[in-house]
Amino acid sequence: MPRRAAFILLTALLAGCTTHRLGVIQEPGRSVAFPTAGHWASMVYAARTDSGVIVIDLGWHGAAAGLRKRLRSLGAGPEDVTDVFLTHSHRDHTGGWRAVRTARFHLWAPEVPLFTGDSSHADFLSRAARVTGGHAGPIAGEISLRPFSADTAFAFGRDTVRAFTVPGHTAGSAAYLYRGVLFVGDAVARGPLAGFQPARDVFSDNYRQNRESLRSLFVRTAPFDVRWVCNAHAKCAPLDSAFIRRVTR
Repeated sequence: MPRRAAFILLTALLAGCTTHRLGVIQEPGRSVAFPTAGHWASMVYAARTDSGVIVIDLGWHGAAAGLRKRLRSLGAGPEDVTDVFLTHSHRDHTGGWRAVRTARFHLWAPEVPLFTGDSSHADFLSRAARVTGGHAGPIAGEISLRPFSADTAFAFGRDTVRAFTVPGHTAGSAAYLYRGVLFVGDAVARGPLAGFQPARDVFSDNYRQNRESLRSLFVRTAPFDVRWVCNAHAKCAPLDSAFIRRVTR
């Protein structure tokens, strides 16, 4: 099998092949979600609020062009994005950062040096990607970073983004609850055969810590209205007890 074809097949299998119920988290004129980088399906979510446009995660290859296109459906452009929330700093979820570099970037404090390249990710594949492709994110001082130190809430008029810490996949992984959707980054994976499961060990800092973080996350989000859970690869599922058992086993 040619090398490129083998790579595409592998990434498709790892990502779970197709988008899963992505349409349920979109509201015409108010929010849009789309995958980037083909089979890898790294997701970008954008929503219009009373005080500007927010974005959760920034995809991979083609994210900047895709974001500009999708923002037009909200009557906005990159300059209207006021706040970006990153679940983690792996390069397949930060690809469009230059397009929205004037926004405020929110992420859990332990993730900051990973995002700015002052520290390296613990997993082998991320380190190898940095050796071969260089640092993919901004450097310190290039953008406005607003790290948070614990679970917190961000008000945008009538909307609220609730941030939760979920270390394990990376040191500073975070999840965000917005309009009934819990965006969990890569703390939750989905495979074509196994379905939803905890973060994959090969891409993660600490597999055991990831599972414990998920158990804690579902306790901390229990008081709130959580209807859907979406990971950073555009795979979404309704939140119920069966889903929680699958991803915390």
